[in-house]
Amino acid sequence: MRTHNRGFTLVELLVVIAIIGILVALLLPAIQAAREAARRSQCVNNLKQLGVAMQNYHDTYKHLPPGNFSCCWGTWQMYVLPFLEEQDIADLYQFSPKTFPVYHPSYRYDESDPGSNPPIRNLEVCQYRVATLTCPSDEPQTRANGIAQHNYVVNYGNTNHLGRNNGTLIHLPGPFRGVDNPEPYPEIDFRFRDIADGLSKTLLASETVQGQAGDARALTWWGWGSAFETFDPPNTNAVDIIQGDPDDCQNIEPNPPCVAMSGAAGIPGGGFMRAAARSRHPGGVHVLMCDSSVHFVVDDVDLATWRAASTIKGEEVYQDFIQ
Repeated sequence: MRTHNRGFTLVELLVVIAIIGILVALLLPAIQAAREAARRSQCVNNLKQLGVAMQNYHDTYKHLPPGNFSCCWGTWQMYVLPFLEEQDIADLYQFSPKTFPVYHPSYRYDESDPGSNPPIRNLEVCQYRVATLTCPSDEPQTRANGIAQHNYVVNYGNTNHLGRNNGTLIHLPGPFRGVDNPEPYPEIDFRFRDIADGLSKTLLASETVQGQAGDARALTWWGWGSAFETFDPPNTNAVDIIQGDPDDCQNIEPNPPCVAMSGAAGIPGGGFMRAAARSRHPGGVHVLMCDSSVHFVVDDVDLATWRAASTIKGEEVYQDFIQ
C-alpha cells in the first residue's frame, strides 16, 4: 500500500505565521516594560550611590562640593570622583594651583599637557565615562573631542544657574551653587546644617538627558551643564537656556527644546542659563534628596511643591511628591 506524507498547506502556514505575529505583538510591550523597569532600577541604584558619595564627601570635608567654577575649571563631578570608587581617575585631574588665577587657561577641563609638572591630563579624565553617573535608559553621548556626557545634575535652586532673580520669581538657593567671574577661590559650598528646610525635603540631584548631535546638556564636566533648576517642572516643553556656543543648543529630536543664551532675549529668566530636570523614563524623573533617599517625581507634579523642594531655607509649604 502506498502511503502519502502530508505537509502543511500554504493557508495553514500563513495562519501559523499570523498567530506568531499576534503573540509577538502582545508580548513585545511587556518585554519592553520589563526592560525599562530593570533600567529604572539601575538608575535608582546609581542615584543612591551618588547620595552615599555626597554624604561621605560631606563627612570628610564638612561641606558639600562646590557646584562649579565658571564654565571650565571644575564642577562637583570632579570633586566627588574619589567617593564613587574612581580614585585613579580623580588623581589625574589637576585644578588650578592656589598660586595661579582660578581661570588659568592651562587648567581647563578640556586641556591636556602631559609634559607639564605636574602633568595636566584633564581632558583624559573628562573623556572617561563614569558608569555610576550614566542612566541605562539614555543613549551615551560624547562630544567631538571625546568628552563623555552623563545623566545626573545637582540642584541650583528655583531660578537659574547664576542664582539671580528673573523678574517673576525671587531666587532661593539649592544646596549647590556656581560662580561665573569669582574672586580667587570663593567659598561656594554649603553644609548640611545650612539646609534649614530639612534634608528629606530638599533636592540634592536629579536626572537629565544627554544632548545629542553636539547639544551640551548633560555635559556635566562643564560648569553650565552640571546643574538643574526647578523654575519649570520635570520634562517640560519649555526651553532650556544654554550658555556657550550657539551650537550647544540643538533643537532636534530626541533633544528637549532649547535656546542659546545669546539669542534668549525675552525668555523668562532674563537670558540667564537654566535647565529643567529631564529623563528618558516615561512620566517623570528620579530625584535624589539630601538625606540620600530617591523618589520618582511625575511630570505634572505641583509646581509650588517642586520649587519648594529645591530650596534650602525657603520655609515654603512643602508636601511630599506624588509617588
